[in-house]
Amino acid sequence: MSRIDVVCPGCRTHTDDRIDVRTLERAGDFLACECGRCYPIVDGVPIVMADPSAYLRREIATVVERDLPPEVAAALVDGGPDDAPYARLLEHLSIYLDSQWGDRAEPPPDGPGAGFGALAIVDRLAALAHVEHAVELGCSVGRVVGELARRTDHVVGIDLNFGAVRRARRLLDGERLAYNRRVVGRRYVTAHVAAGDRAARSTLICGDVLDPPLVPQQFERVVALNMLDSVANPRQLLAVMDGLCARSGELILSSPYTWQSTVMDDHERIGGADPAAEIAAILRDGTGLSSRYQIEDEAELPWTLRRDARSALTYRIHYVRARKV
Repeated sequence: MSRIDVVCPGCRTHTDDRIDVRTLERAGDFLACECGRCYPIVDGVPIVMADPSAYLRREIATVVERDLPPEVAAALVDGGPDDAPYARLLEHLSIYLDSQWGDRAEPPPDGPGAGFGALAIVDRLAALAHVEHAVELGCSVGRVVGELARRTDHVVGIDLNFGAVRRARRLLDGERLAYNRRVVGRRYVTAHVAAGDRAARSTLICGDVLDPPLVPQQFERVVALNMLDSVANPRQLLAVMDGLCARSGELILSSPYTWQSTVMDDHERIGGADPAAEIAAILRDGTGLSSRYQIEDEAELPWTLRRDARSALTYRIHYVRARKV
């Protein structure tokens, strides 16, 4: 099996001409570094970031939540409020499990978002050539990691939402997953999904996509789907992707460019009235990157997120695949 090194983000150092890293090694329920830092592994998912204690203080409820029967989980949020951490987690999981795994869910998603919301993206990935190493930044509940694993010796998925990554790990391990599908408000029904074959060559990490604990230039394929407008600094995300990309490797990214001031400052938004054209220009010219890129595929694709039985969000996303030159 092709090895992927996970490195310590706490002691990683940058100079003008190099990056010095230490590789983490398994030590019981932790990934440990020679510098003395340890990163916990919970349900098969390591939590690896520069300041894991701050993350755990903020997200401890998500990290320690149990796999309750769906009807019990739904009862726990029935009294509100809607923005409570567990209620937000159930909503998030309902939306993204339906979107990414709706074609394998029973019963199938209903309402305006019925169907398989990520179909257009998955169809695009099905045409990719085989590579040795791939990484997805913002893997959520894991469907794209599973698709990439079919055409990769080893694939890594990273996401900051532990609840989503934990369920991705179970699905990619071949388990059948029960989850809550939102009907309306805080009312849920039980749905089940099975990923099918086990994605044996996959590593999932709970971490920061803007500071991934990975060796630079290790991946022939670097993927970030619908993430550019979900991070505080989209240009930094492009630079991170470029830094991970091996020589002659490819970047695959997409976005609906639904910029929000709750996510990023106005000056971080890219491209004015035509972000797609600006992103393509950045890649072709190598602006702020280590290299120029040749665009090999570009398209406008549909992407649907089912919110509940009566509402859905439908986007037109800009999809681009570009080769490092």
